[in-house]
Amino acid sequence: MDSVIVAVGINHETAPVSVRERFGCKPKNGILEELAYLSNLPWVEEVVILSTCNRVEIFAVLKEEERIKDLLREFIYLKTSEWNENWEKYFFVKTGEEAVKHILALPSGLLSMVVGETQIASQFKEAFEIAKRQKTLGAILEELYRRALKTAKRVRSETAISKTPVSVSYIAVLLAKRVFGFLEGVRVLVVGAGEMAELTAQYLKRERAKIFVTNRTFERATELAKKVGGSVVEWEGWKDFLKETDIAIISTGATDYIITAPEVEKLFRKRTSPFVFIDISVPRNVDPRIGDLEGVFLFNIDDLKEIADKNLQTRKEEAKKGFLIVEEEAKNFLKWLENKRAGDRLKVINQMLETLKGEVLKETDTPEGALELFLKRLRYPLFKTLRKHPEVIEEFENLLKEVLKNTSEGKSKVEQKRVT
Repeated sequence: MDSVIVAVGINHETAPVSVRERFGCKPKNGILEELAYLSNLPWVEEVVILSTCNRVEIFAVLKEEERIKDLLREFIYLKTSEWNENWEKYFFVKTGEEAVKHILALPSGLLSMVVGETQIASQFKEAFEIAKRQKTLGAILEELYRRALKTAKRVRSETAISKTPVSVSYIAVLLAKRVFGFLEGVRVLVVGAGEMAELTAQYLKRERAKIFVTNRTFERATELAKKVGGSVVEWEGWKDFLKETDIAIISTGATDYIITAPEVEKLFRKRTSPFVFIDISVPRNVDPRIGDLEGVFLFNIDDLKEIADKNLQTRKEEAKKGFLIVEEEAKNFLKWLENKRAGDRLKVINQMLETLKGEVLKETDTPEGALELFLKRLRYPLFKTLRKHPEVIEEFENLLKEVLKNTSEGKSKVEQKRVT
C-alpha cells in the first residue's frame, strides 16, 4: 500500500483566534518540539509544521490513510494535555490530491486571510527549513515544497494578485484610519519590533503618522525607530506614554496580556478623545475587556477580516486565475509522484528478479551468463510495459512474491526430504 499525503490543521476560516493561540508552535533554540514528537510516531514518514498567527497546519506523509485521525488526536493531546472531542471540530483534514493542492496554494497567499499577502511565503520557507534541519523532511514533501515555491512565483508573475500591497499589517493601518479619517500627524505607539510590527510601522510612515516605538530590547526598538523616522520609548514607561498618543499597535511575542482593562481605565480616566488599540499578536496581548471601555476602540487579528473582505475583491478575482495554476502544478506533481512510486516498486521488482536468478542458479545447471542475458532482454520490455501501466505493478510484484515463496518452500521440502 502506498503512503498518503495529508494536511491537517486550523486556520482563520476554521477557528477563532482564541482557539488558534492554544495550538501555536514556536521553536526553542531552533528546535520545534512538536515536530520531533510527531516525527517519532511509527506511522509518520515525513512531517512539517507551519505555525503562523493565522494558521497551525501539519503536512505529513503517513504509511496508512487510516492514521490521519491518530495524527490529529496526538497533536491535540500534545498541545492541550487532555483529550476533548470538541477540539476536532475546528480542524480541517485533507488527503491526497486535495492536500497537494492546499500545500501548493499556500505560499502564494491564495489561502491567506488577506488574499495575496506575501508574508506567508517566508513563513512557509521557514517551516520547511526547520523540518529539514530536524530531518523530518523526505523526498516527497521536499519535492512538494520545491513545486509550491515555483507555483507561488508563477501566481505572482502571471496574475495581478499582488499588485496592491495588502497585508495584515496594512489592514491594521486601514482600521486605524477608519476611526480617525486620516493618520497624518496622528501619534502612534508601536509596541514590539518584530516583522509584523516593522511592516505596520512602514505603512504608518507612508501615512505620515508620528511614530513611537517600544520593545523589551532597547536596541531593536532603536533600529526600527530609525528605519521609520520615529522616536523610542523606554519599555518600562510605555504604558504611561499611552496618554500621549492616539493609537497603539501591539505586536509582541508575549504569551499573555501585557495590558489589562483596569490599567487602561486608570490611565484614560480624564481622557476625552478616542483611543485605538490594534492587537495583531497571537496569542492576544491586549485584554479583550478593554474594548468595553468608553471611548476606546479595540481590534484584534480576527477583526481585520471584515476590512479584508471589503477591500480585496479584485485580488479574489485574480485568485481564480491563481487556482488554475495550482490545478496545473498539482497534476504535474501527482504525475511525478506516480512515476516515483512506480520507480521505487520497479527497484523492488528488480531485486526480486535478482533473488529469483540466484535461486535458479542454485537449483539448475543453467549457465549464469545465459540467465543474465535472458533477464537483461526481459527487463526492458517488462519495465517499459509496467511504467506504461502502473496500475498492474502491484499485481506483478505480488505475483513475484508468490513465485519466490513457492521457490523457497519447494527448496525447503527438498532439503527436508534429503535429511530423512
